Amino acid sequence: MSEDKEKKDLTEQVEDSKISFEDLAKISHKSSAFDRITTIILLLICVALAAYVIFGSVGTREVAAAEEVIDNRINVRAEAVAPDTFRNYTRLNGEIGSDTRDVAIVPDTAGNVVSILVSRGDEVKAGDVIAYIDPSRPGQSFKENPVTSPVDGIITSIPVSIGEQVSSASSIATVSGDNKTLYIEASLPERYIGTAEVGMAADFTSVAYPGETFTAELSYIAPYVKTTNRTSDIELQITSGSEKLREGMYVTVDLVTEEIQNAISIPSSAITETIDGSIVYVVENGTASLRNVTTGSRNESETVITSGLNAGDVVITAGTVADGSSVNVLE
Repeated sequence: MSEDKEKKDLTEQVEDSKISFEDLAKISHKSSAFDRITTIILLLICVALAAYVIFGSVGTREVAAAEEVIDNRINVRAEAVAPDTFRNYTRLNGEIGSDTRDVAIVPDTAGNVVSILVSRGDEVKAGDVIAYIDPSRPGQSFKENPVTSPVDGIITSIPVSIGEQVSSASSIATVSGDNKTLYIEASLPERYIGTAEVGMAADFTSVAYPGETFTAELSYIAPYVKTTNRTSDIELQITSGSEKLREGMYVTVDLVTEEIQNAISIPSSAITETIDGSIVYVVENGTASLRNVTTGSRNESETVITSGLNAGDVVITAGTVADGSSVNVLE
């Protein structure tokens, strides 16, 4: 009985083992199918990635090539040539003067100052009373005498006080005429005298008005040259700004010593000097084209071109180029 039970148990174990092997085989079969599907998917992904890399790199190379073409252009600055008035300046230092001098106001008689009717800075007209003088002496009594201004102007000083004894030669006050004609006194170096003429225009500035420019006109050239500094005295009549300016101010003057109408001038920095002469570069159809030019007068920043350029030509003013260089003109 015991042996039969053992055989039965063994038989059941064998059957169980058989079922397990079959199940394992099915599972193994299913796993192999899954692996194959997974492998196929991975292969498809790899193919897609490879295609993207190949075609994407080609596109990148094409973009890079296009950018390289653009980068081959040289960035420059340029400006179109247009006829204009060219001026050459001579810079001078000067001082503002006036054809009206200060006037001292004196009394008609000696006596004591009994009243002063004005203060410094007051405007007066010719005939206005500015003070009274009592000419009385011990034992004598006289009427007070008025002291009047002989000119229109502004009171600039009052050197006396009330109660002070003054003579008929004493200055009671000083008046500065308000109808002054202002001018500039300066010295012109000898080397410029040959080009200077009465009537030439000038611009000038004063530290009192930074950034503001006034105008003047050459009105006088001395008929001599000072041997001490080889200069000639000149005067310039002020034609604008007189209401702001004051006698004695220091000014910097740019005197026009040469003027050319309808001149073609370009920045001097745009010109290159070679053993064969002067050259410039102009922009033609996106490239730099060399031009031989003949130069004339020049000032601190510009040079007149007498031949080689025409109105409308676009001259390269900044940028290192050669004849035929592709250029990109910056705005």
